Amino acid sequence: MFRHLQAGLPKDPVYPADLAGLGYFINDKDEIRSIENPKAYFKFFITRNDRYNRLQREAMNQAIRDIIFKRLLKLDMEKILLPFCVAATEPHVPIYISSNLESKKRVIILFYENNQELGVFAHRIIGGKGGINAGSVINMVKYIQSQKTSAVCDDAPGIILANLGELLWWRRGKKAVTIKSWHALPQKSVVEPPYRIDPVKNTITGNRSTDEHVAYIFERVVKELVDPKAKINVIGVSEGANKATEFFDQEENWKRWGPRLEAFASLATYTFASDIKRKDFGDWLRTRGRAYITSEEPCGSFLAGPDGHRRIEAYGCPAFSLGEPYYTETMLANGYKTVIDWFQEVAADTYYANPEFQRYDSYCSDAETEHEDTDGAFGC
Repeated sequence: MFRHLQAGLPKDPVYPADLAGLGYFINDKDEIRSIENPKAYFKFFITRNDRYNRLQREAMNQAIRDIIFKRLLKLDMEKILLPFCVAATEPHVPIYISSNLESKKRVIILFYENNQELGVFAHRIIGGKGGINAGSVINMVKYIQSQKTSAVCDDAPGIILANLGELLWWRRGKKAVTIKSWHALPQKSVVEPPYRIDPVKNTITGNRSTDEHVAYIFERVVKELVDPKAKINVIGVSEGANKATEFFDQEENWKRWGPRLEAFASLATYTFASDIKRKDFGDWLRTRGRAYITSEEPCGSFLAGPDGHRRIEAYGCPAFSLGEPYYTETMLANGYKTVIDWFQEVAADTYYANPEFQRYDSYCSDAETEHEDTDGAFGC
């Protein structure tokens, strides 16, 4: 019988976590291109060995994260560590907030997908056509900072960028990582299995799950760092949308936060009207909530009312398109202006309620429209 000794196994490759070291640069369109071939974008498959490809991608992602964080700092965004008062070497998850958050009278909170790093929308945009600002939160942050809090307050809204993705703690590296990064952590050799995840040692106190993280954002971050009279707008994407909905659908949470919640944009959610338990939250959602789903329709197109129709589920609020037919991760990157513009519309009207929408085309036949509009509520 033969066996490989540890010393004889192929060593884990190491790639530099900077663009130049990886052979890339940022062109005048803010796109990452190959130094060797400026027409080429990031190349994932550099070898037939998947481990090599994954580690090269992780090095690239780290370089991208560093660039995004530097740009956020220039936009007057501040990084804080959760839980509060934790040392940088202890288990923590980073988030970004407006540096003057305490003075803001309206705050926009983003709960993004649980498989992306903080500040990243879609690597397919960052590493391809569109570039870094377009594929990250940078353009959205700039757009929010150009808006007014309300009709009587010219100050820009505050921003909280939650972090549902990086809830695993890498003890040796002393940093929070995504599950994707976890599988690219340094190993003794190329053939080692991924590290086992300890449910206590490799998670973060008060933020061990996406449920806990959403609760921590409200019960600690908003409660302690935001003006008690400030209104709150929430953007939830995929897991972020589901967990935010579940949070508000609890009696004590809705009693405490419902009066301050001004609008809720739910993107790529898989929570439907039938999943909502509380009538008061459900009633509010019909008037102050909007769902955005994948669709080939132009960005901003109305698709269905709160009760849905044959081709679209009932989300409990009007459903719209953001112009993205396939990828949930690119929805907000492409349609953030539509979402923020709606928030502005709500903020400008104290008595705002979603208007009645009608749609007459291939999505709804005349028979369907006639059947679904008999209650005088939202159309198709």
